[in-house]
Amino acid sequence: MKFFREIISVDIILTITILSCTTMAFTPPSSSRYNTHIFAGTPSELPTFGSEKEYIEYMSSSDISQLPKGFAIGTSEGKFVSVEAPSMGELPIKCTVISLTEGPTDNWAAVFTTNKFPGAPVKIGRSRLKEDRPLEALVINNKVSNVCSGGDGVADSELVCEAVTKALKGGGAVLPCSTGVIGWRLPAEVLAEKLVPEAVANMQSESVLDAASAIMTTDRYPKIRSSTIS
Repeated sequence: MKFFREIISVDIILTITILSCTTMAFTPPSSSRYNTHIFAGTPSELPTFGSEKEYIEYMSSSDISQLPKGFAIGTSEGKFVSVEAPSMGELPIKCTVISLTEGPTDNWAAVFTTNKFPGAPVKIGRSRLKEDRPLEALVINNKVSNVCSGGDGVADSELVCEAVTKALKGGGAVLPCSTGVIGWRLPAEVLAEKLVPEAVANMQSESVLDAASAIMTTDRYPKIRSSTIS
């Protein structure tokens, strides 16, 4: 498994790759076609940084981390106790909600892993594609992958998705995505009752950096690739 997470912002298209298991792309309902001339974004070669602070400041620049029009991102963090490893005590977990500010869109696609043992989020994502419903939001958690969990992983993910729909007061489909430890049960109640409402309350439409940081599990630094085209 390739531990790699990247968020790409290309004008009004947002693409998210989580652990190379799921890739999703979606655009706001009012998006239109345009010629592709790249005039800003992440350079092909990054400069050398003397510290983590310098790197984060660089990634925070509007040319790299600015959210495309029509998207909003909210993040939150909390604590949970693993059912499988209670002796580890309270562990940190983060939640990210990415929504469309103009309402659900029919312009979305997703590609999933071909692994014979996919996690619950992948199973739900495949079912959402078959349902052919407009997409309204994504909900992502780190720390627990919801793969080969001891409980009902699909029901746990659906509970979190329902919480997003409730918090957004929307009616479109919500796609879940999880990254982290395999074999642990998703702390669905913590996410649904506390972290999802907080993430929605923290919604902003300025920078993607918070999301790139919140989905980290084994990464040392957040990763962003962006291009602005006209």
